[in-house]
Amino acid sequence: MKIEVSSKHIKLRIAIVAVAFVVAVTAFTVGVVSIGKKSPGYHLIEARIDSETVLANQAVSFKYWFDGKSNQIKHGIRAVTEEYSSVFLACYRQLDHQNTYTGQVGIATINKNAGTDVFVSAELYDLLKDAYRRTCEKKGFNMFAGALYAEWQKILILDEPDEFDPAVNGQIAGRISDIAKTVSDLDNFSLEFLDDEKHRVRFSVSPAYEQFCKEYEIDAYALDLNILKDAYLLQMTADALSRDGFNDGYLYTAEGLVVNMRADSTLGYDMYTLADGKETVYASLNLDGVFSAATITAFGMGSHYHYTLTADNSNNRALYRNRYFNVATGGFADIILSETIVSPDHNPVEVVYQGIIMNNLASETEVKAYASSLEKSGTIVSYVFQSVL
Repeated sequence: MKIEVSSKHIKLRIAIVAVAFVVAVTAFTVGVVSIGKKSPGYHLIEARIDSETVLANQAVSFKYWFDGKSNQIKHGIRAVTEEYSSVFLACYRQLDHQNTYTGQVGIATINKNAGTDVFVSAELYDLLKDAYRRTCEKKGFNMFAGALYAEWQKILILDEPDEFDPAVNGQIAGRISDIAKTVSDLDNFSLEFLDDEKHRVRFSVSPAYEQFCKEYEIDAYALDLNILKDAYLLQMTADALSRDGFNDGYLYTAEGLVVNMRADSTLGYDMYTLADGKETVYASLNLDGVFSAATITAFGMGSHYHYTLTADNSNNRALYRNRYFNVATGGFADIILSETIVSPDHNPVEVVYQGIIMNNLASETEVKAYASSLEKSGTIVSYVFQSVL
């Protein structure tokens, strides 16, 4: 077969090809430009991490509202990213109870310098005072229970934890009970606030506690914000951002903790339960303005630190294991399956703390009464009992 190419209208053909080329280049250019185009709305802001904070962005997420033209938004994102990186990473480092960081004094510094004076930031000083007050109330939070949380975490992260569960392993049950009893004796710990102006603190443990740790081969640090750490991290970060005028965003974690700083906003918030063994939304809220919200579940929503023991020898019911155990005993109340608390303020620590208190109550009647008392102050409370399963 012979293919012939016409030589007619050669100039027109060249023009058409040239136009097609221009259109192609233009389309490609528009495509490239549109990739970087920013539209009004919420944008995810990620902290500029370094080699010491590689996991920081996994702990907390931050979205910020931007309006205006694309270039204005890009400029705004850069400014907010700079501010957020500085603020959030400073807070993140200070609340780490295990690792110390270059140029930053935090809880780990206090742990590693037990018995000596440590100068901390004004923000951390006030935070430690707040945590100490809540610890002394003995309502479910204990900032000195690092050994107990480390012990439970060893079990919670196992692929096959059943044989190590206290319900079926008497040796583990005795060990957890002994650790819980020891860390709940607050005479074993001293946290002194020595100078409110220079923010000087001193933390120490008793000789009896030191001996206990030797006998039980415990190397975990005692001072630990544990189940309130994320809440304190969000509150400390939100307060710092607000002081600097960066109020148009919200911080949140995978486990359902949110603090919204933007007054002119409406955010949706889902509440979860279990249905056929899967996390299921049972209700949704549209929340206006500033608020803090927390969800605590027995099935460990958004967390790797949970498992279900499918059968208990005593009553043959499923037992849910998670980080929200009773710090006084190391055990679980096994009453609440899921609970959500929403407060119209800027205090995520308080909503989580109230959730901890509710989670430790011993009966459905007590939970209902406590929830009712919270609702009188304008707090939204929702819960699902394990008995529904």
